[in-house]
Amino acid sequence: MSHIPTTSVRDHMKWAGLLGCEAVLSSMALMQASTISAPKKMMTSLAPPPVPGSTQRDPQGHMGLTAAMTCPPLLVRKEGDFHAPRLLDEKEMRPNEDMQLKKKNRKSGTPCKVREQEGKGGKAVVVDENGNCPLSKVQKNFICDHCYGAFRSGYHLKRHILIHTGEKPFACAICDMRFIQRYHLERHSLTHTGVKPYACTMCDMRFFQRYHLQRHSLIHTGVKPYACSMCDRRFFQRYHLQRHSLTHTGVKPYACSMCDMKFFQRYHLQRHSLTHTGVKPYACSMCDMKFFQRYHLQRHSLTHTGVKPYACSMCHMRFFQRCHLQRHTLTHTGVKPFACTMCDMRFFQRYHLQRHSITHTGVKPYACSMCDMRFFHRYHLQRHSLTHTGVKPYACNMCDMRFFQRYHLQRHSLTHTGVKPYACSMCDMRFFQRYHLQRHSLTHTGVKPYACSMCDMRFFQRYHLERHSLTHTGEKPFACDMCDMRFIQRYHLERHKRVHSGEKPYQCERCQQNFSRTDRLLRHRRLCQGRGVAKVEATPCCEPRPFSQDPLPAPPPAPPNTWSRLAV
Repeated sequence: MSHIPTTSVRDHMKWAGLLGCEAVLSSMALMQASTISAPKKMMTSLAPPPVPGSTQRDPQGHMGLTAAMTCPPLLVRKEGDFHAPRLLDEKEMRPNEDMQLKKKNRKSGTPCKVREQEGKGGKAVVVDENGNCPLSKVQKNFICDHCYGAFRSGYHLKRHILIHTGEKPFACAICDMRFIQRYHLERHSLTHTGVKPYACTMCDMRFFQRYHLQRHSLIHTGVKPYACSMCDRRFFQRYHLQRHSLTHTGVKPYACSMCDMKFFQRYHLQRHSLTHTGVKPYACSMCDMKFFQRYHLQRHSLTHTGVKPYACSMCHMRFFQRCHLQRHTLTHTGVKPFACTMCDMRFFQRYHLQRHSITHTGVKPYACSMCDMRFFHRYHLQRHSLTHTGVKPYACNMCDMRFFQRYHLQRHSLTHTGVKPYACSMCDMRFFQRYHLQRHSLTHTGVKPYACSMCDMRFFQRYHLERHSLTHTGEKPFACDMCDMRFIQRYHLERHKRVHSGEKPYQCERCQQNFSRTDRLLRHRRLCQGRGVAKVEATPCCEPRPFSQDPLPAPPPAPPNTWSRLAV
């Protein structure tokens, strides 16, 4: 790094006779470079050595210049405002034009490269197509030895050299961060103090950096200066545009080092990495729940406060999440955007479609760890697990009944209120459950949708078909825990257990005799009361049916010819 003496600069400008001439200032930069020491010299003498004792005059007749102040030949643009004789012909100009500078209006503090071009007459400074030299407005006399960038002061050059050396002299006293510039350190220190000096005049937001404030101001004005060249999307920030462009190219530059997943954004990769480590950095302050993402924590916090910020504009429903509101809105419009490709079913939610697709493949991915049962849905597995633990988390507040599922509790509550919300459209029957109504409707149509694959039997209910199938396989899934007997139906098992317990819940209305089975009571009635009784109702012993005092009708007399034939 060196500097040109002030007297040499003045003499050189006198030689040209044009103060402020762009070409002269360009040659000044070359004179400065010529004073660099031999091992690190950027530019050598650009013109042939003059004859000793002779003086040179410019073609316009300006004052002479001594041999020690030789001026290099200047490359003047073709359509210039000044008409000095060209020192290079047209053939020598053509290769020089390709080396012109592309950046025209540089900031005063940014580096500017000193460009030169060799010709027959030596080396010349390149003037751009607009007739401007990069060093014309501000004298940048400090040259970087690494990249030959020109700077206006020694401070700027020293600061620039740190980029090449990698040195960061400004260290933060609170953390391990280091910076090349003092300004960067001062800006970083605000993150420790919490001071945000830049305030928005249109809202209460404050920022650490002025750039963040300027970027935020675009939200109020609505101006999105960065437009995508492949679609109509526009963005507030250049980074958002660059990130969006990857969706058009399909390039996912951020790859996980532990699996094959790739992502468009670095943030998505960092968030995905937590699933491998198992770390959940966001903890709820009101319970023990922890989350991978801050958004999940914020969403969970609403369940403690009870605030449902998303309201439906078509009904009174409110929701914790925007996604739930959008999903609920589809129930008003009736639109089911997710269609199954293997049948005609359509769904409001993508999750429902994915869950339905499993029924076509027959795969049951959720297996119980305590038995051999497998399920299509995780929820069904969780519900089934309660049968092993015996926990019934849903309790009725009107009686002592408890249930494994919330739906069973809601269904049971109707028995207390007496409300039967499901009415048959073909008769006056009403039902507590929709399933009972659907099952009842089949009795009107006569359709038996459940057919046995091993015989011609058909059934109204799936349960009846499953129970019938056991007769073909010979399987008896219901075993007695007091003996080795097994049964096809649960009802048969319950009937058998009365043999062990001695319970006889069925009583004859006339003779008060008790029986353990309805078929035995029916047989007894035929002997005790006659053959007019065709149906037996299950009446417990503790609630006997009232006995009628009317005399029984006399049995019909036998035909006489029958007795005579027997006598013979």
